[in-house]
Amino acid sequence: MKKRIVALILAAVMGASLTACGGGTGESGSGNSSSQKSNTESSAETSTGTTDGETFKIGVFQPLSGASAAYGIEARNAIEMAVDYVNENGGFNGVPGEVVAYDTQCSVEEAVKIASKLVNEERVDAVLGSLLSSEMFATGNTLNEAGVYTIGLGTSASWMQEDWPYVFRASMNNGAGSPTIAKMIQDMNCTKAAVFYGQDDAALSAYSLFEEAVTAEGIEILLAETYDQGDTDFSAQITNIVNSGAEVVFMSTIGETAPIVAKQLRQYGYDGVIISKESFMASQIAIAGEENSNYIAFVNPYVTYESIDDIDIPEVKEFAEKYAERYGEINKTDSSYRGWDSVMVMWETSKIAKSNDSEALKEATNQISDLQGLGGTLDFTKGNREGYNEFNSFILIDGKNVLWSKWMNEGGYEDYLAATGRDK
Repeated sequence: MKKRIVALILAAVMGASLTACGGGTGESGSGNSSSQKSNTESSAETSTGTTDGETFKIGVFQPLSGASAAYGIEARNAIEMAVDYVNENGGFNGVPGEVVAYDTQCSVEEAVKIASKLVNEERVDAVLGSLLSSEMFATGNTLNEAGVYTIGLGTSASWMQEDWPYVFRASMNNGAGSPTIAKMIQDMNCTKAAVFYGQDDAALSAYSLFEEAVTAEGIEILLAETYDQGDTDFSAQITNIVNSGAEVVFMSTIGETAPIVAKQLRQYGYDGVIISKESFMASQIAIAGEENSNYIAFVNPYVTYESIDDIDIPEVKEFAEKYAERYGEINKTDSSYRGWDSVMVMWETSKIAKSNDSEALKEATNQISDLQGLGGTLDFTKGNREGYNEFNSFILIDGKNVLWSKWMNEGGYEDYLAATGRDK
């Protein structure tokens, strides 16, 4: 199984794009972007900072068009907002940040071209890379070899396993949550699972690590179903899952596939707990329907909200208010959190280093131990170049994110068993 998964990961990385990138043009989200530009040469935006005099030039590449556009635009928006905040508060060691943003068009090949352009033509001082892990996997070596300080926003475990000392992450490692997911399944006294997974790098690596974690705890994977890029009808696979007798379903998908799968699982009669490899966001609840989103659990530092009034974390509420004031609506995806946290790490690193040199930034990042991010405490002292090493577990109840521990301790699990007839 492991060899097969590794082979699939490599095949996916060599493909043109992530599964989430298929299926035509995605939602444009909030804000104007370079997303309509058709080529690398014309897709750059210099929207933050100043070009007069010395700047700390930050190259940004995100999917601003295609099916992942809504996520990429929010990431870019948050990056620009964060850099403006840094500039208002002294800049990077007194030097204003300047954002140069490019649209990858949800294409690995385009991301590779952009990475080379950022290094060789734009001569950027640092890079904030794609939220798509396949694009990070394809570009990380170029950026590392050039010695450019880089923070990637993708969540796959695989690209951060490469020996790239200049490349860091200030967001979720999906694979790191696998032992927690295994514990959640054990909490429910479940021993039989099914998997629905995509062919992109993030989905494949999460599936592989999930398999490893649950197998070690004696949990049997009854079957694993996959799908082709661009598919929206999963009836055959879901029928197999429902008929398998699985007590829990692990959904290793990305983007807008997740809510479609969740909705179809419910429509075909599966009323058990679904565990998603990523946070099930407000935008996804809207697609799946609130009634189909009950009992969807996930492990992640980040959660999203329908409204600012629902937010009970002060730092997150302040961020959401700033985002809504600037862009006209509350952020809907966790990619915005990833963008903000990445800039804050870059800023903190520059303070520690007392320099904007990539070598100094690389060394200084490893000294960050207690930086407050939007998903908790960022700690880079573990030697893995990862900021988040501990994650909360949540489950959706009536459209609200509830801490897994609270749900279990306050009778939520018993209510679920009764509601679904699983207590008999």
